[in-house]
Amino acid sequence: MIDSKKILCFGELLLHFAPDSHGNWLNDQSMKTFVGGAEYNVASALAQWKNPVKLLSALPENFIGNQLESQLQNKGIEVLAEKNTGRIGTFYLSSDGDMQNASVVYDRFPSVFTQSDFSQFTFDEIFSGVKWLHISTITPALSENACQKCVSLMEEASKRNIIVSLDLNYRAALWQGRIASDTIKTLMPFVNVLMGNIWSIQQFLEIPIEYELNGNFDDENLLRQAEKSASEIQKQFPNVAIIANTFRFTNGEKVNYYATLFENNELLISEKYNSEKVEERVGSGDSFMAALIHGKLKGNLSQKILEDATKVAFKKLFVKGDTIDESINIEKL
Repeated sequence: MIDSKKILCFGELLLHFAPDSHGNWLNDQSMKTFVGGAEYNVASALAQWKNPVKLLSALPENFIGNQLESQLQNKGIEVLAEKNTGRIGTFYLSSDGDMQNASVVYDRFPSVFTQSDFSQFTFDEIFSGVKWLHISTITPALSENACQKCVSLMEEASKRNIIVSLDLNYRAALWQGRIASDTIKTLMPFVNVLMGNIWSIQQFLEIPIEYELNGNFDDENLLRQAEKSASEIQKQFPNVAIIANTFRFTNGEKVNYYATLFENNELLISEKYNSEKVEERVGSGDSFMAALIHGKLKGNLSQKILEDATKVAFKKLFVKGDTIDESINIEKL
């Protein structure tokens, strides 16, 4: 173990059904299935890198719930699962689809997670041995109970001097009819480490993009805006010590990828990566977040943390499914 303290992730555990985009799954009567969910993806990577991890979630009281719980435990993840008679949430997305557009089909309302009141475990049980709490903005979008649990967990973590990270994952389909910024701004006073991009910062925190952008990955104004947005975040929310921005530009199958990290009034910039083809669009940001957490807990220098996280996230674009596999070893990149 790299640290005796645990990372706690709170979020929905999902089944990801991945039909091929050409419809052959209908004739084959076979469809790939992955375990997913933003916080689970982070927990899975951290556990693979031998970090002690807890996942607070919800599972159905049936054989599917039992098998999922065993699978997580086999990965080395401690499971705190609220249980009820509901169903597991699912989504449908082919490997060449993107979570942020119309190619994803959610089937997660209602689910065991959205129906849970999250009252089964006490704060002492939840935070026992915990040093870091991680949540994404997907979780408070799912139900009022989940939203209130995010607030209470983050507030309690702050009281216990536990580091709190938030991933600004924007999923338009989950926020219909609601103003996302109103919700997320209530979480921000407790956040110490923030990950997202200049567009999600604008969406959730109403910090505008002031520089004119030309749509290209090598636009210098992207870096100026990343620094400007990060500075404004720290003015509004002084507890935020680290702001990471990821930049993924796709053109058909081609991808360009890099990231920035703002800390101590300095903008660090990663190496740039590119490829002619992407194998998987899901989970790259989650693997970046996991690598950032891993690096901070190891005490690595900030530039190394950024370079490792960026390389891990880029490598994830070539690993099928929602989580990294053994091909991505953060100690041997």
